Amino acid sequence: MRFLKFPFLVHLNIQKYLEPSELLLLSFCSLRTRALVSSMRHAPTYSVFVLDRPEVMYYSLVNLPEKEKTVIIWTWKSEQMENVKTERVKSKYIDLGCRITFNKNSNTPILWCSFEDGPSRKRFATALHSHMCEVFRVEPEMQFKLSLEYMNDLPYTNTVRDVTLLDTFVNYEVVDEFFKKFHVKRAVVSLSFKDSPLKGSFQLLQVNNVIMKSAFWLKRSQFLKFDCENLVTGPSELKKRDLVAFVKQWLKGNNTKLKTLHVLSTYCVDVHTIMNKFDLSRWDPQVDKVEYNEPIYDYANQIVLTQHYLKLGQNGIVRRKSDGLRALATTFDGQFHFHVFHNEFELK
Repeated sequence: MRFLKFPFLVHLNIQKYLEPSELLLLSFCSLRTRALVSSMRHAPTYSVFVLDRPEVMYYSLVNLPEKEKTVIIWTWKSEQMENVKTERVKSKYIDLGCRITFNKNSNTPILWCSFEDGPSRKRFATALHSHMCEVFRVEPEMQFKLSLEYMNDLPYTNTVRDVTLLDTFVNYEVVDEFFKKFHVKRAVVSLSFKDSPLKGSFQLLQVNNVIMKSAFWLKRSQFLKFDCENLVTGPSELKKRDLVAFVKQWLKGNNTKLKTLHVLSTYCVDVHTIMNKFDLSRWDPQVDKVEYNEPIYDYANQIVLTQHYLKLGQNGIVRRKSDGLRALATTFDGQFHFHVFHNEFELK
């Protein structure tokens, strides 16, 4: 390969102008090209496996949540492999015969692979991620974006950083099976709509951060059982009495885990009906500053009220008698916001 005869600085300058997908293919050419690609200063990033249709998987890099850039696609549609000349894709972890084409719109490489069974597909996905971690400095923690019909094709791992759930036709038992199989360390983002199988899931209630872009299916019985740090919902059919029941439950209970709850209700949220149920003290935003943790900023920045809107709505501080923990309750334009101040509690 003539490229390898160039000086090292020439290699680096050429690679600066290559797309991640081009660098990936270059790293497959030989051990020397793999070493060259690895020698670049790759900014640490996360990856996401996307499974939204049968027999196809996408591997993307993501610097900003929900802004992933696909670097490679692979499919195991066997009819596409008949009487076709294949190439060898080789690395430290991969040795695979496949046909290589390119998406005509994005120029993303597509590997047409004759995987014989599910375990073969899982091994390839796992090996590809290991390759990306070593060569491109990708963070080891995987992320998934999928319809749960295809969960059996996911790579081998027990722990996942974030999961985005797409529309699916499975039932809540499959959802619970997923959460038992994969420990979600950070956040679950649901893009499912009205007939979501999350409706009956018990395991979802235990995830630390849950962001639902739509929650028409969410009923009071399940709403009051969530045991997470942050719960953010898009449009829901939760009523005033459900929100009042939530605040009462928090005041009478011992939940020290909750940080932020944000609910958008399609019903008119009567501020007086909610706020007049509780003894509220004045909120001073200069003293009690509302600060969110990472998953909220990453996935719910457009949903969560800013400080400006919090001040516009009717608001006040509720205090729990049992331990003195305080929370800001706010209603504004059909939205209910509940934010717990942990700092002073943690100092005690």
